[in-house]
Amino acid sequence: MRSAFTRFLLLMALVASSLLAQPAQAQSTGYQFLQMTTIESVVPGGLGRSRVLFTPEWKGTKETTMENLFSLTGINLGNVRSNEEAIVRYLGEMSNDGWELYQTTPLTQVLNGTGGQSSQGIFMTRYLFRKPK
Repeated sequence: MRSAFTRFLLLMALVASSLLAQPAQAQSTGYQFLQMTTIESVVPGGLGRSRVLFTPEWKGTKETTMENLFSLTGINLGNVRSNEEAIVRYLGEMSNDGWELYQTTPLTQVLNGTGGQSSQGIFMTRYLFRKPK
């Protein structure tokens, strides 16, 4: 009987100690955040400006260029592929640096022209990263 009571007390002590330790683990030291924004221009004739922005700067880079989605003949699939490769490369490098992709927000902005038609706009995606401080 005493042995079962001792085991019960030991088990209760283990449960209580794990519950008491839980709040200490739940207190986070906080995170640092970094945002990467891709802006891909939809302007005919290759006149748009496509960019990747980093806030705050990442590895000394605040902004870098990407290819425009359109050329004089229309959509340029080679440029689309090049932009996709650049974005995937950045995501991989940031992951290797310890950044966790926390949230993505896709945005589209179209400038309305006459008659509801438009030939200008942007595709923008915000990638929010975090890592423990």
